[in-house]
Order: sequence, then C-alpha cells, then structure tokens
Amino acid sequence: MNNIEKKKINIIPDRSLMPKIGQAGYSISQAIAELVDNSIDAREEGKKLTVEINLPLNKDVVEVIDNGIGMDEKTAINSIKLAHSSKKGKLGEFGLGLKTACSCLGKSFQIKTSANGSPDEYIIDYDEDEWLKSGSWTEHEMKIKKNVDKNQSGTTIKISKIRFKSYPNLPGKIREDLSIRFAPYIENGEVEIRVNTKWCKSIPLDLKTEYCPPDGKEKFEILLKSGNKITGWRGLLKKGYSGNKGEYGFRVFRRGRLISQFAKIGFSPHPEARQIVGELHLDHVPVTHNKREFIEESPLYQEVIEENGIFWDFMRSLVKEARTSMRKTKIGQDVIDRMEEQKENIMKAIKRIPELKEYAFPDLREKIKGTKENNEGMAVLEIEKRDPREMVTIEEQPAKQNEKTRNGKKTHPRKTYSITINGKKFKLEHSFVDLKTEDVLKDKDVDKDSGIHVFTNISFPAFANTKDPIFYGVWHVAEAVAEVMVDENGSPATDVIKIRDLILKKSAEITQELDNIEKDRADAERLKKEYEEKMAKIKSIEKDMVA
Repeated sequence: MNNIEKKKINIIPDRSLMPKIGQAGYSISQAIAELVDNSIDAREEGKKLTVEINLPLNKDVVEVIDNGIGMDEKTAINSIKLAHSSKKGKLGEFGLGLKTACSCLGKSFQIKTSANGSPDEYIIDYDEDEWLKSGSWTEHEMKIKKNVDKNQSGTTIKISKIRFKSYPNLPGKIREDLSIRFAPYIENGEVEIRVNTKWCKSIPLDLKTEYCPPDGKEKFEILLKSGNKITGWRGLLKKGYSGNKGEYGFRVFRRGRLISQFAKIGFSPHPEARQIVGELHLDHVPVTHNKREFIEESPLYQEVIEENGIFWDFMRSLVKEARTSMRKTKIGQDVIDRMEEQKENIMKAIKRIPELKEYAFPDLREKIKGTKENNEGMAVLEIEKRDPREMVTIEEQPAKQNEKTRNGKKTHPRKTYSITINGKKFKLEHSFVDLKTEDVLKDKDVDKDSGIHVFTNISFPAFANTKDPIFYGVWHVAEAVAEVMVDENGSPATDVIKIRDLILKKSAEITQELDNIEKDRADAERLKKEYEEKMAKIKSIEKDMVA
C-alpha cells in the first residue's frame, strides 16, 4: 500500500447537467403536476390553497402561481440547488422536481417568491443558453425586491422559451389530467386548481350505488404484515369500460398525488373485471425520483401486489361481484325476449313429438304397455299419434293497456307455458340467475304449485365465455323437462338424454322453419317495394309522354 498516492479532485458537475435533467420524459401535464406538487407542499395550514396555471395560446410562456406560504431566502436559494430537499413525508422529497419540470417545459424559467410577514421578494432566473456559456454552481445570481406587501405570500414560476407546441385543446387536456391527479385534494376542499379561466373539477364515476350505499364507494384500511397501512376505496361501475384500452382498475396515490392510473392491483386483468374501480393510497411505498412510478422491486411494493397476499385476498369478493355483474349485462331485455321465443318453440316441439305422450298420460302409458305385451299389432307410435290430448298448453295474459317498457316500446302479452307430465300439469319458467357457485351450470326447482323453474347459472365459468347465452337457456329447459318426465314416471335415467335430444332437435327444426318464414316475408316485402317503385316510375313516364 506504500506506493499509493492520495489526491483531492474537483467533482463539481459539468454545466450540461442542468439542462440534461429536463430530459426526464415528462409529458406536459406531468411536468406541470410536479410544480403543483411543490405548491401543495407549501400550502398554509387551515387555508385553501389556490394554484393558477396560465398557458396563453399565442405566448411562449407557462406560469404556475400559488398563494402558499412562499419561501424565505434560504429556502429560495435551496430551491435552485439540484437534489436539495428538506421535505419529509411530502410530495416533493427528492429536490429535483422543480428544476426537472421547468427544464422539461422550457429553456428559461424564473422563480419569484415571498414569505408571509416578510418585506422581501426573492427572484431567481435561469436561462439554459446563458448557463451553458458562463453558468456557475457557486455564484448564481439572486435578486431581492424590497418593501413588498408583508401580508401577501406565495410563489410564481414563469417558464419561457417553451419546448413544446401549444394548441387550443391543450389547457383542457391539462385540466382534465390535473383533476384526476389531485382528486383527493380537490374533493376534500384543500386545494383548488385553475387552468387558464376554468377550474379543475373532480370527475365523478358512475358507480353502482347498490354495491355500497349511499355512493357506491366501499372505504377500506388494511394492515399489512410489514405493519404499514394502505387505505382507499373500491367499487363497481354501473357499466364496465368497453374496448381494449384497459381503462379500469385503481387510481394509485402516494401522499395525495396520483402515481398511476388503471392499476390492476389485487386482481388479474380480465373482461369480467372491467367494472372494478377505486383509489389506493400507498403512502409508504417508494417512488422513482420523477414520481412517475413506484419502485416495483421494492419489498414494500411487492407486499401490496403479491398474488394471494393480504390485499389480493381482500379483493376476491369484489372480483366475484364484478364477474356476476358483467355476466348479468349479457342478459338484457333482448336476450330475455329471444329466450321467450325459444321457450315457445320448445313447447311447440314437445307438442309435435308423439313419443313423449306416454310420459304425459298414465292411462296411455298403460295402453302402450299392454299393446307391447299382447302384440296386438298396432304400432306404439300410432297409438301415441291417435291420442287427441295435448301435452302442452300456452296461455296469454294480455299486457296492461298503454303499458310500456323502459325503452318506450309496448310490452307484448305475457305467455304462460304449462306441460302435462304423468297426469300432472306443471307451469314452466326459465331465468338466468347467479347461483353463487361455479360448480353447476344449471339447476331447477320443481313444485306442484309453482311448477318447473329452470335456472341457468351465470356464475358458471363456461357461461362467461359464451357469446350465445340463448343456447344454454334452451339446452337447460329441454334437459330439465326431460329430467322431470323421467323422475315423475320412474323411467330409466338414460331416457333423459333421449328425451332432451328429441326436444332440442325438434325445436331447432321449428326455429329454422320460423326463420325461413321470416326470410320469405322479408323477401316478399322487398319485391313488393321494388314493384311499387317500378310502377310509379312507369306512370311518371307515361304522364310525361301524354304531356
């Protein structure tokens, strides 16, 4: 070690560091949000903070003005120092935000500030071109304006030589972004932010209030294993986000400032989760120096997002509720109406299947049995066909006069379907419902008074993936009828599949017949219209010829 010589060296940063910090990849809104962060940190206790942001369309300037506590001389000097910060537990804690944001927005900026009760106003200017020529880390100039109003305090940041191109919609986009980023402060009345002439307003979400009355927001406070707490609220939108943008999930805040939007924390991204929204406050989790994202490698962050962790377990009930809610949206009035049509086709199909009559009428069954035993020569099917009794009855209950649905359309007469099985008459109903289990695709309730009620379980995983819920409904009605026929008659269980398939096949034929009739009717209407148009044209030509 005797051959090692020690020497003091100068590691003052190169001047180019100052403009380089502006290359942080901020958007315009993100850069302005950094300056709003500083204003919020400087708000006066017990007084609403006002932040005004001015972006004149035809001027090369941006201003951020607040009425906070302002800065004394020492604080003003430190504000221009890179990485200097005495803030603990606040939004701006790295000492880089102001310089980074200003340098990102423009090549020149001015800080003008005065503290309440002080007669002095401190002014610090920075210009990138001049700094690169002759800037000094140790002898930067600060101006002090004397005899200002002692009762006024606050800070104004004025940025010029703008690096971006302004356009008419820019203030509106910034206003919308800041409304989201600082929503907690705006909603609780601590802060008001104005962009040009319009104030930022909290953007309400259209939540399902029935999920958690009265406003749809289920507030929570969760203690993690580390001893840290996470707070926020969760809820469901009345209507999930459409498309593939993934615009659902949590707005995640740190100390009241938005860090990320649409975070899928506590659940996996899925079309059935598109109604899940909320706010998550992770005040203890570290962020990067530009506060654009959490440090994902941090154990504190990993503890929050850990699959099957505490927060993940907490979210299970909401995820299940969201799935059920989204599946219910498949069952609109159009689906219900189509299912009624298909149910009628099923009943018509049963009427056309003579082989099922022996399951309906006990005396006919005995007659068929005797015929088989005595070999009387008459075919079983012929006996069934000759019996005049109907297995199915369809009764109409007229709609109330002038009764309309929510969409203004007149309601159709309600039809009641009844089916005779083993001499007993059963009403038949079908519903799409949440059976609160993923283990069964369908269920039924059979009662001598209420009849047969068939339930298609919207919680069954396969139902979630189908694009044709009617298919499941038809299948379940046919199968339920077959099961009751077999149970009531004490027939072999294997008959269920045979009866179900007969019903499905015949109802499909009837559906196809009706579709063909509808197609023929549409073709006839089209041809009639074409004929009338041609005749009108001929008459017009004849009239012109006479004239």
